Parts: sequence; structure tokens; C-alpha cells
Amino acid sequence: MIALVALLAAATAQDTLRFAPGVHAGPLVIERATVVLGAPGAVLRGTGRGSVLEIRAPRTTVRSLRIEGSGRDPDHYDAGVHVRADSVTLEDLEIRDVLFGVYVEQVRHVILRRLDIEGPRRLRESEMGDGILFYYARDLVADSNRIAYVRDGIYFSYTDSVQVTGNRVSHVRFGLHYMFSHENRFAHNVFSDNAAGAVIMNSRGVVVEDNVFAWNAGGRSYGLVLQTATGPTVRGNLLVGNGVGVFFDNVVRGTVTGNVVAGNWLGMQLFSNSEDTRVTGNAVVGNTFDVAGGGGAPGQYHFCADGRGNYWAAATADGYDLEGNGVLDRPHAASSPIAELALTRGSLRLFLSSPAARALEWAERTFPVFDVAGVVDACPLARAPRPEMLARLPPAPSGSVGGTRGQQIAGGVVFGAGLLVLVLARRRRP
Repeated sequence: MIALVALLAAATAQDTLRFAPGVHAGPLVIERATVVLGAPGAVLRGTGRGSVLEIRAPRTTVRSLRIEGSGRDPDHYDAGVHVRADSVTLEDLEIRDVLFGVYVEQVRHVILRRLDIEGPRRLRESEMGDGILFYYARDLVADSNRIAYVRDGIYFSYTDSVQVTGNRVSHVRFGLHYMFSHENRFAHNVFSDNAAGAVIMNSRGVVVEDNVFAWNAGGRSYGLVLQTATGPTVRGNLLVGNGVGVFFDNVVRGTVTGNVVAGNWLGMQLFSNSEDTRVTGNAVVGNTFDVAGGGGAPGQYHFCADGRGNYWAAATADGYDLEGNGVLDRPHAASSPIAELALTRGSLRLFLSSPAARALEWAERTFPVFDVAGVVDACPLARAPRPEMLARLPPAPSGSVGGTRGQQIAGGVVFGAGLLVLVLARRRRP
């Protein structure tokens, strides 16, 4: 190994520290504003105890370096990089064999760009840390990072005003996990093969825009979870091949519009404790079941607003737009009592694709027997908004959470659903 002490001594007279190719022994603590640059093949390796790189000086930049070998102590948040100063930039880092990838603690104006973070594989969840952990921080940027094989991709704790864009997160528990974190935005990210793409809990004003939540498949998996969320905006996202596309629990004044919810086992699961949440202008296509729940007091969910509802492939199968105004002539009952049964009795799921189950659902819609209130879209759309979004679907990853067979079935459903959307849109033009 190249001795790091010599490098640090050479850096005392200047503000740039350059790592030559080779392995350099850590840990390294930066206490003055420094630009740290790594040549190709430069590695900063920790001792397996504590954090590998700790930044205590504002206006520090670290670029083009491989960082590895942190400790495994969750009580001390051992990390590849521990940021404890404002105005720090991390770019083009490869971070491996660490507990937490980057720990950003009580600071402002930090940029994390093009980081490649991967934890050790085949660990139990209790042995993992997060790819990026934000704690009591604000005004941050996480852009174009790749994160895999950690507990949560990015965890937000009491952290506000963060822009998360262009990231790819896979093989984790939750891609993004917000707790008591407000006025954040994430856009143009891809979340695949996780237990959940993103989970927003106890947070307000989060904007979710133009993301892909795909193939987060399994018995209890989700594309997007909104739980005790106030004023979230969810628009223009693609939610395909998940166990549950969108989960609503105590969502207050939410706006969910312009999304494609397709090829999931359940498109939307709605609890009746939400309030004044608008769900309009979405395309709901090719799910095993479109909606479960949502039936409660008026004003909890609005599936029709200003004369425009959502596009339901199931509604267009036997619906008509005789007036040619883009809205079907009769309301659509979107909720399924069979889905309600399956959610409470998991053993029934094996039989839900059988002809008998479909016949039972048709009979229930014709002659209702179950006392289950559900969602009714009073003004369903005759044409699908933004059908081109289906072209953004990433391929189903092999060895995924939901299993290869399940991925293939969902992929086939989505392909057929996309074709159906385009055909029906052409047939029903006035």
C-alpha cells in the first residue's frame, strides 16, 4: 500500500490532494477545504473500523476515487464517506464493502453526483446500512447515482429541500424512504426489483414526477407508498409490474395525475382514512385488479374532477362515448370485491386467474352480494392519456424479488395493454 501519511504531508501546503493509481491506506479526515482527485485505479481503503473518509471542511470536493472497507457498527454510522460540513461535492466515486455508502449529517448545500454505491451481497437486512443517509440536512442534490444491495437506497430523516434526479436504484428494501422530510422532489429516476420503489411517510409537500417504478414484485411489494403524507404531488410516473402500484394510507390533499398504472397485481390500494385526494387523468391498464378499497365517506378520494376522470381499460371494453367528448357515457365501478378477499386471505391468490374467479367477479358486479364499498369513477376517459409512456418500461431483471415467471407474465400483460390502449384510442376518436 502507498502510505497516506506522505500524501497528507504533501497536501498541507496546497488545497489539492491527488491520489496516484494503487491502494492508499485510510481512514482519511479532511479538516481544511480541499479538492481530492483520484487517478484511474486509485483506491482509498479503510481498516474495517469506522468511516473511510470523513469530511469536516466546507467547500471540499472529492472526485474519481474508489472507496472501500468501512466498519460495520450501525450505532456509529460507519460509512464510506461521512459528510459533516456544508458545500461539499462528491462526484464519480465507486463505493464498495461499506455499511453506509454516504452519511450526510446536519449540513446544507451538498451535491452527490454519479456515485456508484453497492453493498455486500447476501446479507440479512439487519446487517445492512443505507446507500445514502440524509440526517437533519437541507438544500441537497442527488443526481445520476446508481445504488444496489443496501437496505434503503436513499433514506431521508428530518431532511428538507432535496432534489433527487436521474438515479437508478435496485435490489434494496425501499428505493427512497422519507421520514419527517418535507418539500422534497424526486424525478426521472428508475426503481426496479425492490420491495418498494419509494415510501413517503410522515412527510408533506413531496413531488414525485416522471419516475419509473417497475418490477418491484412479490407477495408484499409496492411501486409507491404514500403513508401519512400531506400534499403529495404524483404525476407522470410509470408504475408497471409491481405487487401494488400505488398504496394510499392517510393521504391528505394529494394529487395523483397523468400516471400509467399497468400490469400490477393490484393497481391501487386505498385506505378510507385519506382526505381530499384527487386521482384523475391516469391510465389504469392490464392489472390483475385495478383498485381495492376507497369506499368510505364522501370527499376522501376524487376520481372525477372538472368532468374528467381516469382511463380504465376495463371500462372501455364495454363502454361507449356516444357524444364524442372523450368521456364514457356511464360511470365505472373500479374496485373489486375479489381483490378485497385476496388481500385478507393470501391463499386465494393462486385461484384468482381462474375462469371461476372471473365469473364470480362478473356476477358480483351484476348482482352485488358482498357489502364492500368501493371507488366509482363518474367520468371515465374514453382514451388513454400519454400511452407513449409504456415505451419507457425497463426490462424485467432476472432473479428479481417477484421471480422470473411473474416478471414474464407482467411483461406480457403490459405489452398487450399498450397495444389495447392504442387500438381503443383509434377506435373511439369522434
